[in-house]
Amino acid sequence: MSTKITIPTPADFSFYETVSSHGWLRLLPFQWLDHAPADWTDWRPPTPVDDSPGGILERVENLGDGRVVLLRFAEGADGLVVDITGDVTSDDHPEIVRRVKRMLQLDIDIAGFLDFTSTHPNLGHVREKKQGRMLRSPTLFEDVVKVICTTNTTWSQTKGMVARIVDAFGSPCPPAATSGGDTRKAFPTPAQIAATTLDDFKSRARLGYRDAAVHSLAQDIADGRLDLEAWQDPAVAAADLEKKLLSLRGIGPYGAACLMLYLGKPWKVNVDSWARMMVGKELGRKVEDKEVHAFFADYGEWRGLVYHFYPWKETS
Repeated sequence: MSTKITIPTPADFSFYETVSSHGWLRLLPFQWLDHAPADWTDWRPPTPVDDSPGGILERVENLGDGRVVLLRFAEGADGLVVDITGDVTSDDHPEIVRRVKRMLQLDIDIAGFLDFTSTHPNLGHVREKKQGRMLRSPTLFEDVVKVICTTNTTWSQTKGMVARIVDAFGSPCPPAATSGGDTRKAFPTPAQIAATTLDDFKSRARLGYRDAAVHSLAQDIADGRLDLEAWQDPAVAAADLEKKLLSLRGIGPYGAACLMLYLGKPWKVNVDSWARMMVGKELGRKVEDKEVHAFFADYGEWRGLVYHFYPWKETS
């Protein structure tokens, strides 16, 4: 069964700029398609409304009651078109809309950031391209796990770690929801990871030193000791949120800055090797972390977003 719904989007939203904002696009269970899949015989997305490259984002998703569906997103003339394949009814649409809005940060007002960029000549492209939103997961749990998998490693290893977590512990998408014998799976819930022993998780996920951090996080959530999703409350002050995030095993200053960016509090730069390389190219010399922070210091509470959408002189 396949149904389509349209989610209205604000004038400052670009589907392509949001999904391509960082690497989550390349991590399962997300998949990016440049063109409509072959089984979309009854519908094709309209020409993108903002002259951005067209494309479709796919994701196998767990619903709250354990059902698994295939979601496909594309930009349409009247908003974001969401194709839902699976055992769902109109009663499920509100939950799916909530999840999609979180993934595309449609529940975050970026007007303040756009106004700020308008006061900086080197950031004029941000409003023009409708940048300012970041692709994220439908749950904070998944974002935390993925951030842990990006720490002290290479991007190819990150993709491998996330793929193993999904393949080993995620629920499969019903065969009827996909074509060609697709065996894609959803990202596992905390309960699914907590249901296995740490030794079993280690042997199947193979995250290195990160195994214990991810497994213990899942256990704390599944056992009710930690309400991680409550940390998304906008009323939580940025300083308090940072402290909470830093209390998580496997999350340091880099990881906390990443997660705060996804939670709409971009007051820190998530400094990594790429950031050091790009700032080094701007300054013409090697730099340390503190110099990256200093480079963006004048951008105040918007430092994290400015970093991600900065007009770098060199991009290779």
